[in-house]
Amino acid sequence: MQLLIFRHGIAEPTGPDGTDASRRLTEEGVERTRRAAVGLASIADRPDVVLTSPLVRAVQTSEIVGRVFNRPPTVMQELAYGPARAVIERLKRREEQIVMIVGHEPTLSGIIRTLCGGRDEGSFVVMKKAGCALVDTPISDPEAIGESRLLWLTTSKVLRRLAR
Repeated sequence: MQLLIFRHGIAEPTGPDGTDASRRLTEEGVERTRRAAVGLASIADRPDVVLTSPLVRAVQTSEIVGRVFNRPPTVMQELAYGPARAVIERLKRREEQIVMIVGHEPTLSGIIRTLCGGRDEGSFVVMKKAGCALVDTPISDPEAIGESRLLWLTTSKVLRRLAR
């Protein structure tokens, strides 16, 4: 599986109802995410599916990315709060070859760390807002966890420059 891992864009500090779950993208977050998604489309193959956290900022991000790739997002509850291993367990059941997930830190960097053989604590990867990574993973093979390869990791700034 080729796993595109996309972090949500810049969001407001608190949601309209005061909860983390209702935090929305800011105007700047919407624009930067849109441009990052256009840049991403210039270097990444079209995903077969876009899976998203149910939290508002991730849903908004996945809708923006989904429009660019012509793939409507599907909610995956585990992407809201993790843990990384729960997301990986759900992804193991997917049949698609190219899967995009949209979510949050520290779950996203934890997924990369776990798939690529890192320890359960600490991190060698930090996902920036509206940044993306591509991991090549034999995720459906239960003995292959830790054998994945991080092919690339990029920031929103780089992706936005690709959109020019």
